[in-house]
Amino acid sequence: MAEQGTLRRVIRAIGRAVVTVAVVIYTLLDELLFPLFRPLIARLSALRLFQRLGAAIGRLPPYVALGLLAVPFVVIEPAKLFAVYWGATGHVVQGTILLLVAQVLSLLVCERIFHAAYGPLMRIGWLKVLLGWLFGLRDKAIGWAKSTAAWQAAVGWVRGAREWLRGLLR
Repeated sequence: MAEQGTLRRVIRAIGRAVVTVAVVIYTLLDELLFPLFRPLIARLSALRLFQRLGAAIGRLPPYVALGLLAVPFVVIEPAKLFAVYWGATGHVVQGTILLLVAQVLSLLVCERIFHAAYGPLMRIGWLKVLLGWLFGLRDKAIGWAKSTAAWQAAVGWVRGAREWLRGLLR
C-alpha cells in the first residue's frame, strides 16, 4: 500500500514537471513571437476583408465554429509535437524551424479563429467547462513556473533575444 502511494507521488511529480516544461516552452515562444507578429495581426485585422470574415465567423452556429477551428488546429498542433520529437531525435535545426512555423501559423490562424468564434464557442457547455479547466490549469502551471529561478533566467534570455531581434529589424 505504501509503495502505491509513493509511486503515485512520483508519477504526479514527473507529470507536473513535464506539464510545466511544456507550458514554459509554449509561453516563451508566445512571449517571443507574439510581439513580432502584433503589427502584422493589427494590419490584417484592420483590412475590411478580415473584419467581415471575423464577423461572419462570430455569427456561425456553435458547432460549425468549432469545426472551423478544429481543422487548422488538428493540423498545426500535432506539427508542434512532431517538431519537438524531430528535434529530440537529432534534427535540431529542422525541428526548431518546424516548431517556429507551426507556432506562427497557430498565432495567425488558430488564435484568430478562436477569438472571432469565441462567442459561439462559449455557447457549447462542455467546451466552456473544458476551456475553463484548461485555462485554470495553464494559469496554475504558469504561476508555479514564474516562481522558479529557471523562469527568471528564461525571462532574461527572452528579453535579450527580443532586443537582439529588434536591433536586427532596425
